[in-house]
Amino acid sequence: MSTIIGRKIKQLRLIQKKKLKDLSNSTGLSISYLSKLERENYTASPDALEKIAAALDVSMDYFYEEPSIIRSYERRPSFLSEEMVVVEQLTESHYNRVLGASIISVLPDNTENSCAPHSHPGEEIVYVLEGVLTAKLNEIEYTLYPGDCLHFPAEHSHKWLNRTNQMVRILNINNTPDIWQSYNQNEAIILEDE
Repeated sequence: MSTIIGRKIKQLRLIQKKKLKDLSNSTGLSISYLSKLERENYTASPDALEKIAAALDVSMDYFYEEPSIIRSYERRPSFLSEEMVVVEQLTESHYNRVLGASIISVLPDNTENSCAPHSHPGEEIVYVLEGVLTAKLNEIEYTLYPGDCLHFPAEHSHKWLNRTNQMVRILNINNTPDIWQSYNQNEAIILEDE
């Protein structure tokens, strides 16, 4: 068993705000045993890992999942015409991933009428890579310059505006990684090489 599994158990348990006692009660495994697993002093048997996965509401695959690498040449930009943005996903969408990241290019002269506000569960971080971004959160506008960072609850109504004649590029990180996947499935036109 990979030593990473103990760390994944502990991380997931803490995210779910469960104590070792809670996990012990729901798995039938002792607190001492679980503690040693989390500290990577023991290797979990397949039966024990199955009980832990069920208690933490994940599949067994969660513990064995390898890191993913998305090469720059593998990214397929998606154009969201109504939003006037191009989205390049930097992470793969998996049901058990906690974070998602993308580079969003906001086209020049993206106006108030071209961009619909949206909201979703979780938190979002926006880091401006280039250009001047106008971020509108709950109808309040914030002007962000290269190097500026905005962190906010994603439940707030938000949209990105570019009132300049230059491209704006932002790094977007959120803990609702399937958000762009649903946008892509419903609204996006995949950009193809000509």
